Amino acid sequence: MLGLATCGLISIDRASMIVDANAQVLTWLNCDRDEVVGRPLETLLTLRMPLADSAGDRPTDATLHGTSGVVRPVVVGSFGVDDCGVERIAVYDVSARSAFNLGFQGAEAKTERGRQRLQILLNAAVGFGNVRSELDAAELLVDVAQRAFAASAVSVHLGGPDGLSQSAGVNPLAAHWPATLPATGTATMLGGQVVIIRSPDDAESYVPGVGMREAYRAGGVHAAIASPMRSHGDAVGSMVCYFDHPREFDEEAVPLAEALSNQAAQAIARIRLEDTLRRAAMHDEVTGLPNRRLIEEDVTRTLLQGFTALSVIFIDLDGFKAVNDLLGHAAGDALLREIGLRLRRTIRESDVLGRFGGDEFIAVAAVDSIDGAALADRIRAAVAEPYDELPPDLSITASVGLITVGNDGAPVMDQLIRAADHAMYAAKMAGGDRVVAVAGMEPAAA
Repeated sequence: MLGLATCGLISIDRASMIVDANAQVLTWLNCDRDEVVGRPLETLLTLRMPLADSAGDRPTDATLHGTSGVVRPVVVGSFGVDDCGVERIAVYDVSARSAFNLGFQGAEAKTERGRQRLQILLNAAVGFGNVRSELDAAELLVDVAQRAFAASAVSVHLGGPDGLSQSAGVNPLAAHWPATLPATGTATMLGGQVVIIRSPDDAESYVPGVGMREAYRAGGVHAAIASPMRSHGDAVGSMVCYFDHPREFDEEAVPLAEALSNQAAQAIARIRLEDTLRRAAMHDEVTGLPNRRLIEEDVTRTLLQGFTALSVIFIDLDGFKAVNDLLGHAAGDALLREIGLRLRRTIRESDVLGRFGGDEFIAVAAVDSIDGAALADRIRAAVAEPYDELPPDLSITASVGLITVGNDGAPVMDQLIRAADHAMYAAKMAGGDRVVAVAGMEPAAA
């Protein structure tokens, strides 16, 4: 099949003008003899290397150009120049061999791509198994997907309480995204299938009439592939790879995008479950409120997010020891649960509330000193309300300490709690059932 039995002959003069061509060459060229004779050889035959050099004549690869535009791979060799100055050139058709080589090379290239992608998936699996935060998982997905697809940019979007938002990477479409559409990646996450966009026109046909073509062109995006991120059937987010040049996608593109996205989704689902279990372990068993460690985490998060003013309220119960001594610890636990409910009803949903230990509670609210003092007094009044389960001679009140700081420094949670605790102690020493506020870091009159 790959032999060189089929031979054509071309004769040229000393000026490399064609003087003759046999029937086989004319068949390959799809033309008559008169159309060939008199033409320069170079118009029909492109040599990869000269037919002769200092070492003598040698065969070389070439391409034969037909009048219809068809190009045929050939091997040519010279029989030398005769006494009349005519050189005969043998032409062998190797199109079958070239097709075989191309196919073999294509298969080799496909195998190599498969090997590289498998290695990417294996490395990614190890990486995603080690990440400890959602941001780390999102950033790793950006890095892996950019290398796997040779993408110009990659963005990762994760779902949360406020919907889908970009968590990592670069989205070149963000500044040009149609205002009437949900955030980038939303449709992919909800649709649950990989979406391939091969051109701006393709983007327009996918979501017609809202300016997708213009958005892609303005963002310099020629093509994109978007994959949902799912873990055990649950939507976690989406990943989008962008290309600033025309891009073809082979049959492995979709499985690769799915595999990478789902690896990241499973890592994020694991991180969220671990966080849920960790937070569940940081709740007080009696009241169900956050314990001291979780309070400090939540307030530290508030400090990092920024605030105008922050009020920390430290609450210590007056008379609680007598309840435990006279009625037992079961009655004391029931009282703590009731107080926890009253405090939760008194503060806002966005405020932080927890049991600090024993008969101590902490509330933290992003309010100024005036609103902080009003909240502290409402807490004091709520605790002082009668308790049906207690005998009349047992009363429960609260000594409350308050500190309010502005967003003009770098307050440390431990220092704020300590200052509020000192203010609470001053309230208790003054007789209890009152609020003492802190000016700066020193106790001041209520």
